[in-house]
Amino acid sequence: MTKQEIIEKVNSFLIEKLEVDPSVVRPEAELRRDMGLTSIDAVQTMLFLKQEYGIQPNEENIGSLVTLQDVYDYIEKNS
Repeated sequence: MTKQEIIEKVNSFLIEKLEVDPSVVRPEAELRRDMGLTSIDAVQTMLFLKQEYGIQPNEENIGSLVTLQDVYDYIEKNS
């Protein structure tokens, strides 16, 4: 899977499933501050990563993901 495919799939998940405003979906956006993601959203994101990429992140890994770019990089490194 290419970096662009990862970006497109993650962005689509955020916009469609978590109902994030598309105007804030950019690599430097902070997940909590800019996108308003909650702890429930974090759980849904963990499930998404497991289903889509076979990645089993733990709470520590998820906690280290501050920006959307962090998410892209985490998937690229671990899938």
